[in-house]
Amino acid sequence: MRRLAQTSNRTIPANRVGAKDTATRRNFGPNVTGARLNQDAKFFFVAIVTVLALCAISLRLGYVQIFRAPSYQEVAAGNRIRVVETPAPRGVIVDAVGNVMAGNRDSLTVTLDWEGLVDLSPEERREVFSTLVGLLDSPDQRDSLSVPGLQSMYSRARTQALEPVVVAEDISAEQWIPIRERNLAGISVELASVRTYPYGKAAGHILGYLGRVVDDEEADQRNRTTPDALYRPGSIVGRAGVEKLLESSLRGQPEVKQVEVDAKNRVVRTVEVVQPAKPGATVYLNIDMELQLIAEKLLAEKLAAVASHTAPAPAGSFVALNPRDGAVLALASFPAYDPSQFVFGLSAVDSAELDNLGGDPFLNRAVAGQYAPGSTFKPAPAYAAVISGARSDREIWNDEGRYRLKACRPTSEVKGCLFRNAGEVVLGPVALRAALTKSSDTYFYSLGEKFWVERSKYGEEPIQQSAALFGLGSPTGIELPGEATGRLPGPEQRRQDHQQYPNAFPDPNWYTGDSVNLSIGQGDTLATPVQLANMYATIANGGTRFQPRIVNRIVDANSGSTILKFNPRPDAASPLDPVAVDAIRDGLADVPLTGTAQSAFAGFNHQLFPVAAKTGTAEVDGKADTALFAGYGPADSPRVAFSVVLEEAGFGGVAAAPVARQFLDQVVRQEMLANAG
Repeated sequence: MRRLAQTSNRTIPANRVGAKDTATRRNFGPNVTGARLNQDAKFFFVAIVTVLALCAISLRLGYVQIFRAPSYQEVAAGNRIRVVETPAPRGVIVDAVGNVMAGNRDSLTVTLDWEGLVDLSPEERREVFSTLVGLLDSPDQRDSLSVPGLQSMYSRARTQALEPVVVAEDISAEQWIPIRERNLAGISVELASVRTYPYGKAAGHILGYLGRVVDDEEADQRNRTTPDALYRPGSIVGRAGVEKLLESSLRGQPEVKQVEVDAKNRVVRTVEVVQPAKPGATVYLNIDMELQLIAEKLLAEKLAAVASHTAPAPAGSFVALNPRDGAVLALASFPAYDPSQFVFGLSAVDSAELDNLGGDPFLNRAVAGQYAPGSTFKPAPAYAAVISGARSDREIWNDEGRYRLKACRPTSEVKGCLFRNAGEVVLGPVALRAALTKSSDTYFYSLGEKFWVERSKYGEEPIQQSAALFGLGSPTGIELPGEATGRLPGPEQRRQDHQQYPNAFPDPNWYTGDSVNLSIGQGDTLATPVQLANMYATIANGGTRFQPRIVNRIVDANSGSTILKFNPRPDAASPLDPVAVDAIRDGLADVPLTGTAQSAFAGFNHQLFPVAAKTGTAEVDGKADTALFAGYGPADSPRVAFSVVLEEAGFGGVAAAPVARQFLDQVVRQEMLANAG
């Protein structure tokens, strides 16, 4: 019989019980227990790691929120608040009666805004730049734009994201309209205040020109001297003339404000105006633009006329001063540049045009040009002769057309012994007055020799001392930068020159011939046109040598009140010897009547406006003669002193005197109109 096993009311065959139990134990029993233990260990490990990580994060959050909160608040504020600067309108420069010589106008300017382009892909930005280049492509555009150039500007703009970068200036309305219609991302057209010069080239050397701050170093240097100006690379600054001289007054005070920006660096609102904008001051000059224009016109026309007929005549200058206070009425230098060419940066076309002018148009010859003064120098030895007793104003000298030094043998004709009048003209008996009127060289040759041969009696440098009294050999003090000193050679100067420059001055000695050449303004003698005008102004007013003044006053643009007044500046005030100065004045007064400028002043109204002046013709090695003319008028009550210098233009009476005469015609017309009014 089969054996049966009973379990829970179920009957199971005996032979199956053992097999099933054994299989269960073999396949599941021991392994199930181990797996469960393994899984529990892993879960426990993960839980521990998670708890530790949460603790670390909690601790870090607590540290940041509690201990570092103040510093992060500062950073957050820094990211939210930005400082924006807006340049103020530059101050206006006007002439003596208020005519605007340098003003401002609105200009359409295209700018690139970094934050408006930053979210675009490189391909999208390139498309914007390509479109802009096409819209701005015009023959009138001063400097062509390119896509690579705009990409470079975009890269640089990242460092000043809230300050748009100027990519094109002074565009036309025709160019502005399509740019506005296309609504290009990151591209804007704004109105900007730019410099304008209503008279073009006129007074260019007086006004100067503008440029941009080159780099951070220059900006920092300027900010140290003018903190409120807030210069940075690209800021507009004066580079020459009055624009440079009064940069701090003309620049004004830029507006500085704090603005709030969003996460994309876009302006949300203005938080505070830290510094309000203040326009630059108005600068009044002593220049009379009516006289300035006529001076420049006459100068250019005369040089062109001479150049087309007789001599090269490449350059020249004209200076007119008020001898009563040193005010500069007109100051012209030719060739000249146009300040407006520099407003948007000198283009390649403008640069080539200036190069073609020749003669260095940037050189202000009126203050920096140095010339042998020729016979315009003769009042200096004439004054020295009278005050020293070497020759009285009435003593007669017989002009034979030539003069032989006493140290030379009578038959000697070698160079250095014989000196001649121009053309060896014989003038006969002359005293000091006639010697000036007729320009007797031999009269002054004899004085030059006498002073040197008898230096134990008169001293080594009597002529130089008189010339220095009139302001020669030293700067006049005019405000314009770059003034030259001129040169008064003498025994002591020669010794110094030899010590410093032995190759150029191999001989340290001073000779009789040097003194003779000096007596007629030749040799190493040099003077600037402004020095010559000031010399004759000093003779005209009796001995007060003023520093020439370009600027009259600086006025607040808002209130109209005077900030600074430039009063007359006497450099020296030594009353001239009345006998000597009267003789000199008499001799000069006859020059336009019966002397070397008679033909140039034919038909001039001498009764209404008598002129006292002196012609000069200076020899220059290897070049044509320099023509000079200097004087003042009216002779009985001087109101204007002047000098005219024309390089390589020939005789002073023929080339330079007519320029002065026509200028004085204009002065006379002005006075007649003023009196009639």
